[in-house]
Amino acid sequence: MTRPDETDPRHAVDRAAARDDDPLEPAARDVIGLDPASFRALATRAVELISDALGEHERAPARRWMPRALREQLLAEPLPTVGRAPAEILARVEREVLAYPMGNNSPRFFAWVNSTAAPLGILGELLAAAHNPSVAGGDHSATHVERVVVRWLRELVGLEPGGAGLLTSGGSVANLIGLGAMRHAHTGGDARRVGLQGGGAPLVIYASVEAHSCVEKAAILLGFGSDHLRRIPVDDARRIELGALARAIAEDRRAGLRPACVVASAGTVNTGAVDPFDALADLCARERLWLHVDGAYGALGRLARPELYRGLERADSLAIDPHKWMYIPVECGCALVRDAALLRAAYSLVPAYLRDDAEDPWFAEYGVQQTRGFRALKLWMVLQQVGAEGYRALVRRDIALAAALARMIDEHPALERRSDGPLSVVCFRHRAPPG
Repeated sequence: MTRPDETDPRHAVDRAAARDDDPLEPAARDVIGLDPASFRALATRAVELISDALGEHERAPARRWMPRALREQLLAEPLPTVGRAPAEILARVEREVLAYPMGNNSPRFFAWVNSTAAPLGILGELLAAAHNPSVAGGDHSATHVERVVVRWLRELVGLEPGGAGLLTSGGSVANLIGLGAMRHAHTGGDARRVGLQGGGAPLVIYASVEAHSCVEKAAILLGFGSDHLRRIPVDDARRIELGALARAIAEDRRAGLRPACVVASAGTVNTGAVDPFDALADLCARERLWLHVDGAYGALGRLARPELYRGLERADSLAIDPHKWMYIPVECGCALVRDAALLRAAYSLVPAYLRDDAEDPWFAEYGVQQTRGFRALKLWMVLQQVGAEGYRALVRRDIALAAALARMIDEHPALERRSDGPLSVVCFRHRAPPG
């Protein structure tokens, strides 16, 4: 007679069901737990898969398409009623998931600004999942690590000491948080009680036609409405046109509207254009406007091209994505705001069961999430490995590679370059043959 496999989760279900009158019995946890030896074996295999994939990137195609039949099978798969052995699941991940990547870990992946993942950051993600804290706040290691990396990011992009910030899922949420702080600054807190329906002239946001779509999404979600987002023309370098911006602000004031904020780009995703921060900061000071900088992709360019970023330190808020030019595995964005008290006033809402006497505010008081993952660990680890000077060298190399690509395109008879940005973005197209 064959002895049943005691590690098979289907037998664990049977054992738990047979003893469900005593939920304290270890058998009741068998359906989800793993003994240390089994976990170590699975973890070793998972790390082998990661290591193999990293070693293959130089040779493998950038993109491998999932076969239609497999995709349809996956999408039609019913909810499992009983469990499967973890080793079988891991083997399936290898066959059906890891075999068909998006491609951005490959050196041949040129599309968009999705970077490769730093190997140490991959391990950081694994360790953070095992640590499994909620980084809403509290006095534990994860919150202190996040406070450190937020301070390091502020220093890396040249902002003044102080202020507040937090890690986010990415630039979309980081921009949303910065613009939410701006809304609070202009409404004096009324928006928290009555929204933007409490009377008064509408507030207006200004951004260039090259600004990321997440700026418009934030304007919609925060109640400004897309009709009150002015898209300003750009100059030949694809930077916001200062004269057109000043005229738009003046026209809105004459119309009885309330200009509130200018959104500047520290490296647009289309061409890598960097808006003139010093001039924009002067204009915002004269007009009493909030200056927000979307640096999700390009804020780190300051390390290699500081002359383009003069005045960035005068921003009221800034968004940066470490999962772009810092090579941190997704998700990892960051919102930085000059006025810590204002940011807290915009978002803090602490229920009684979470209140404590901690000296530092909770991260949950600075943004929209309560339960928050440990995003900081992977960033903390990679920043220690690379350092500011290491990132300066990486950014300079990336910009040099883009310039080399631009020269190759210019020399190729079938290609036509379509942008001349100062950072690592090069746009080109295939030139149609004559006739």
